[in-house]
Amino acid sequence: MVQYGAVGFWASLQPVIAQSADPLPGPVLPPSPPLSWQLDLPGQDIVRTDDPAVPGAQEVLTDTPNVFAWSRAQSGSLSGWSYRLFPDGSAIVLAEDDRPYGEYLVRCTLAQSCSISNDVGVLMTVPAIGAPKPALPEQIDGLGLARYLAQWVLAGSGTPPPPPPAPDPPPPLQGPQQPTTDPAEPPPPEVEDLPETEETEEPSATAVTLAFLSGDIDCTEPDPYYPDACTPPASPSVAPAPQPARDDTPPRTPRAPTGTSAPDPQPEPDKPQTLAQRFRLNCSISTGAGLQYVDHRNQDTRYGKLRVSLGCSARINDRLSMNLALVHFPISGQQAPWDPDFTYAFNFKATDKLNISYSSYSARFSAAGSDIVSSLLDGSFRGSYKLPKVPLPLQKTADCSLGFGLPNPTNESLSLACGMSVTEKLRVGLTTYLYPSGKQEPWNPDYTYTASYKVNDRMQVNYSNYSSNRWPWNRGSNPGPGLLGGSLSLSYKLIF
Repeated sequence: MVQYGAVGFWASLQPVIAQSADPLPGPVLPPSPPLSWQLDLPGQDIVRTDDPAVPGAQEVLTDTPNVFAWSRAQSGSLSGWSYRLFPDGSAIVLAEDDRPYGEYLVRCTLAQSCSISNDVGVLMTVPAIGAPKPALPEQIDGLGLARYLAQWVLAGSGTPPPPPPAPDPPPPLQGPQQPTTDPAEPPPPEVEDLPETEETEEPSATAVTLAFLSGDIDCTEPDPYYPDACTPPASPSVAPAPQPARDDTPPRTPRAPTGTSAPDPQPEPDKPQTLAQRFRLNCSISTGAGLQYVDHRNQDTRYGKLRVSLGCSARINDRLSMNLALVHFPISGQQAPWDPDFTYAFNFKATDKLNISYSSYSARFSAAGSDIVSSLLDGSFRGSYKLPKVPLPLQKTADCSLGFGLPNPTNESLSLACGMSVTEKLRVGLTTYLYPSGKQEPWNPDYTYTASYKVNDRMQVNYSNYSSNRWPWNRGSNPGPGLLGGSLSLSYKLIF
């Protein structure tokens, strides 16, 4: 793929214009320095971007190179993750889902090592050990794709680790000897203990954070009272990061006394998983407030509707997951009859693109005409179909999905939800609705929108507006108040 713009066209015309113009009399000036985009690109070419690292990968070329960016790269995707690989061996790995799952950056030095990092810091170092190009794994996640690209870049370079030295042969016997046993003789020296290796260490806090970022959970639409419902949960276990081989001293080998042999080390049994690890439990505490609302008792306009919620998500199996949020309004009288005591959503992944959910965002434990049993039976079914990515300027893409009501889509609204990451920490989303004729109520919106900012790995600021937002040509009898109709919340993740 070649992207050709106005800069390349102008550059092609300059020699023609220069030849057709007559030289002007006057002093001869020294040649001007080359333009910045004509300077050498940063780094050293160590990778051919036209050699696909994964099936279907393509080389992307641009005709407007500059000193700060490569003019070519390799773009590919695998198992819901996409990457861009540059000639100097650096690469970036991003999730293709409509939710931010973390981003991994690969930096390589040929014949030495590659480092894999994210916004937390360096997560893993892959050494160059002269190994051939790796085989493509069948199942892979974002960190696995970054590690595969690092091994692919370093293939054939580096020095294999030296083999452990052979044990010393026993001394030859000098004639027939009889074993002697002296009770007063001290016992033979014990085998020298080996230092603990990297494989016996517990996962670090960085590795646990990485597992939290690289998880996956299906979510048809965000819960207005649990903004973190669609974020990934923690992974049950994390493999230790490989470290480069030490070059100063060869590995020590235990030496057993003559006539004895050192016992083989027994592998430690795997630790049993907790329930939180098995079901990938992910919870967060959120506190927030609606900016402007209408008092349900006297219809007065008021400000600052406070609420506190505890939300959790869990994956029951590879296809079925659930979200649950408990909601509390600390100021008496602010909870309207339609405000929930709890919300729930069960999501079933029918295919890689089709999700089916059963949810309710107005469930009550005890209220007029409603209780916990009726609330669990009053949920609604809805389907969501993932659409192809939408390309945007500045190498951005939007993830979109089409939502529809079940069992009869013609009786419910049709929704189009899209989201994109503006920066590594800021993400925005927009959902538009299309209703069958005569089905839109005065409180039903034409569109809703959200924004979230990731303060750190555990804290996130959210703004969501699910009020009756209307297009100018469809104002209705009760349009929403605009930005004041939204709510602000602060979420804190609990990692088990």
